[in-house]
Amino acid sequence: MRPTIGITAGDPAGIGLEVVLKSISTTLPLARWVLFADRFVFERNCVLFAAGMKHKSIGSTSEVTDEPVLFVRQVGGDTSDIGFGNCSRDSGERALAYLKTAGEEALSGSIHAVVTAPVSKEAIGDGFHGQTDFLAEMAGCQQFGMAFFAPSFKVVLATIHLSLRDALGLISTDHYVRLIRFVDSELRRFKFLNQRIAVAAINPHAGEGGIFGREDIDVLAPAVKQCASEGIAVSGPHPADSLYFRAHAGEFDVVIAPYHDQGLIPVKLIAHGQAVNVTLGLPYVRTSPDHGTAFSIAGKGQADPAGMTAAMECAVDLVNRLK
Repeated sequence: MRPTIGITAGDPAGIGLEVVLKSISTTLPLARWVLFADRFVFERNCVLFAAGMKHKSIGSTSEVTDEPVLFVRQVGGDTSDIGFGNCSRDSGERALAYLKTAGEEALSGSIHAVVTAPVSKEAIGDGFHGQTDFLAEMAGCQQFGMAFFAPSFKVVLATIHLSLRDALGLISTDHYVRLIRFVDSELRRFKFLNQRIAVAAINPHAGEGGIFGREDIDVLAPAVKQCASEGIAVSGPHPADSLYFRAHAGEFDVVIAPYHDQGLIPVKLIAHGQAVNVTLGLPYVRTSPDHGTAFSIAGKGQADPAGMTAAMECAVDLVNRLK
């Protein structure tokens, strides 16, 4: 039987539903898809981007069948007052409601995975740091991670949504030992075998023998040595300016990046919008495209669905790997 996978509509003022509906035409046979949205935002986007799409409204995921249709799980009330491109507290609250409902359904076991369309942290407000953190907190995860799966390699972030100063302040040998072990364990859980993990350096030229800082020598190198002694295929720290291309060329399977932008800039450039955000450590599969709400083009039909299609296909693959 095909897996049952939830998709959140994302911010109703953004491009989330546009890319979901454009992707469904190719991904529908892969899973039983359940869209978490409200009626108005779904119908508005259908008229614009998927006229005639076969869909079925449901009140519960227990109503999902093997019919070749998109199942729409109604969440919340009317969003007719939310226009395309308007970042607002109302749109943020609605996006959070879709996400929370999908997370609850995944934790109950009624869906096997959640694919999340983009939301706006500004619109949601109230200290919201992102969908990764929100779902991990809902699930009570002791450890979780943000990874990006590109066609040629994977990136895992040692720190996520923090200022550079705060991110570097969190890095320690113990933190990296735990992270490397966690990444190795999660890869094996998803049956990615014989994965070569490379730790990216923090400083230019991995510190150049201490001339440009000793963090790579005194903090990261001992963590790599400890984990390698445990049988994990890990090496580094490697100078970051050449590491990502080496991974892309096939020398490594996974790169652990010390902070957000060091990891995301190369993977997005190399993957050309095909990188998939994967949350590690959740009791279910969660993926999302590597782009944002794109308020400036929302409702204009200009959004490229390739990233969402990749996220949906990746979710199916990861669910199947857990069988």
